[in-house]
Amino acid sequence: MTLPISAIGKAAEQISLGPQGSVGPAESAPGRQAGPAGGFGSMLTNAIGELQKTQEAASGQAQALATGQTKDISSVVTAVQEAQLSMQLAAQVRNKAVEAYTEIFHTQI
Repeated sequence: MTLPISAIGKAAEQISLGPQGSVGPAESAPGRQAGPAGGFGSMLTNAIGELQKTQEAASGQAQALATGQTKDISSVVTAVQEAQLSMQLAAQVRNKAVEAYTEIFHTQI
């Protein structure tokens, strides 16, 4: 099953690191202030938003080339390759996160 990027971004907004690094729903604890970057959830949301913008830009340029609105093939190829590499990077980060979660889950206490 493949989720659209926007659905993943919305799910990331609901995740934050809780006390002692536990992962839970986004809520602010009394007396706890968010870090300068806004936390892990907002960083993940921003990264997914940038990935979505890259994908949309590549799609728009490819469509413009197909409809004859642009003649600059090199910029279209560059945008498509950038989008492809961004998606591959996101998939590898996801795979590593799942692998780390599985490793932690199977650790005996």
